[in-house]
Amino acid sequence: MSRRTTKKAAQPAPAPAPVAASGATRKRIDKLDDLDQTNKRLKTTLDKIDRDRATQMNKLQEKEKQLLDRLSKLNEEKHKTASANGNIDVSDDDFLEINAGGKVIAVKRATLTQLQGSRLEAMFSGRWDKKLDRDSSGRLFLDVNSDCFQAIVDYMNELAISSEDDPPMPPTVDDELQHILSHQMNLFGLTVDVDPQIDSNIITQHSDTMILHNWLEEDGSGGELELLYRSSRDGLTSANFHSKCDNKGPTVVIIETVEGGVIGGYANTAWKSNGANVSANKAFLFALSGFGLLSPCKMKLKNASDQYAIFNHPYGPMFGNGHGRHDLYVGGSTLYLRIGRSYYPGPTEQLTGGRTYNIKEMEVFQVTDNPSPLQDPRKKQPHSSNPVEKVVAVDTFSKEVNDAINEKWTTLQELEAEVLSLEESFKDEEEFIESFGSEDPNNVVMLNVSGTMMATSRATLLLPEDSVLAQQFDNSKWTEQGSASPRVKDWTPDDVTNWVKSVKDVPDDIATLFWENEIKGSELLALDKDGLKMIGVKRAGTICLLLKEIKQLEEASQDTATLIEYSPYCFGKILDYLRLKRLQTLGLVDEPALPIVCESQKKRFEKVVKYYFPGNSSFILG
Repeated sequence: MSRRTTKKAAQPAPAPAPVAASGATRKRIDKLDDLDQTNKRLKTTLDKIDRDRATQMNKLQEKEKQLLDRLSKLNEEKHKTASANGNIDVSDDDFLEINAGGKVIAVKRATLTQLQGSRLEAMFSGRWDKKLDRDSSGRLFLDVNSDCFQAIVDYMNELAISSEDDPPMPPTVDDELQHILSHQMNLFGLTVDVDPQIDSNIITQHSDTMILHNWLEEDGSGGELELLYRSSRDGLTSANFHSKCDNKGPTVVIIETVEGGVIGGYANTAWKSNGANVSANKAFLFALSGFGLLSPCKMKLKNASDQYAIFNHPYGPMFGNGHGRHDLYVGGSTLYLRIGRSYYPGPTEQLTGGRTYNIKEMEVFQVTDNPSPLQDPRKKQPHSSNPVEKVVAVDTFSKEVNDAINEKWTTLQELEAEVLSLEESFKDEEEFIESFGSEDPNNVVMLNVSGTMMATSRATLLLPEDSVLAQQFDNSKWTEQGSASPRVKDWTPDDVTNWVKSVKDVPDDIATLFWENEIKGSELLALDKDGLKMIGVKRAGTICLLLKEIKQLEEASQDTATLIEYSPYCFGKILDYLRLKRLQTLGLVDEPALPIVCESQKKRFEKVVKYYFPGNSSFILG
């Protein structure tokens, strides 16, 4: 009998007893905790960067929208003004005839409206056509010296064909009239500025170059800036500074700090290495950016005779030296600032609080006697009486992102300055037109001065009130010149047809030819023998008769004038002075100089003045 063996089921292995964690295992677990914490910090940081970036983008978008809205509103106001006071259908190709002091000047509208924001552009933009004075022939009238205004038109004509790199020279006239031209340029908001250039690694924006140039010009210290010294090229040592800059005359020192500030100083006395304090009556310090500034600032000497304006120490440039405590001092690669001793203090504690900064770059420029090149007025930087505050540079993100954001802010700031300038110009043009234009159809006076045609306003002739001129043209003796009827050039085809019908001995069918060809007034005056044949007039006698009548019509439509039997030269001098005095009373020009008269005409001029201004000739003669 066999024995059966029963196989037992396998039993599970007992769980291993817990083993105490080694030191390495504990460290790994601790690092996991650290990893969790760093992940949280990273997420928090990235979330903050995203929020900051979103905040910046929102600010940029909001600013852009705000500026575009302001620009749209300004254009809407200009359109409303044109609808109410001018013509909304004007064109750059419009041909304008302007009676400038008696001389008719023909020019395209586009020529006079090149410089946006100027009073000249505003006047001829079409926005104010109904407000401007016109002579009896319907031409726009300006009570100005005609030679000076012709010089301005010539300049604008040349500007229209000039590139921005080759602008025309400023308008000029004879020496006797130059002061009058200057007043006219200011009256119409025309300034010919220089275009300063600077070979700088620090100042890279043209707006900052212009600021520095204007600060120099304030004290008559302007000129071209010629590089003498650059620390990255020549070495940032006091010895190199003095070897390059001593005995070079007036200089500008410009310093850029590692922290991003741009600061410097001007001295109209040459640097030396003799360890002496030196006065420099036009010296000043300046800061363009950084140092907590919202806008550039200029810090002048408190006392122009201060003997501590600069200090010719063998060290780097030093401005101020009140008992060893300098306003601005360069020692090695360190900039020391404590502005407020010899110079007026700056607006921030970073400038006045005795701080030190690391120098990234330092440049020194000689201010030469050579004038800066002219700036094309079409690319003139906008100017406002309320400068736009600079935005503090963003440095929160990567360099690439920071640069992009800061570039956008710079663009928006430049746009805001332009919009603000245009807004102020529009407000100024309203006030200017209200003062300059009289809207009085009887205001324009044509004068025949011994054969020379001149034109002025009655308001000019009535100044001063007790003069012979004022009595001749006052309300009790003055009658309107010319005719209130439309001038021939403005006749419609119906007006022309009616005139042809009124011409004696012209067949009735001839009037029909004029009507069928829709001949207007300006075309009527331009018709010659061939033109009459082209519209269908065939008989030689009728052609000759019409040509004779057209000539008489043109002569009859010319302006009538009051005769003045005195020297045109002398009377013109009086008229020019009265014009400027009237503009001064309106607040449109500064006090004019007395007339400049050539030696050969002085006695005659004095006699004419005494005749017209008895008892008050000093008003003009001085």
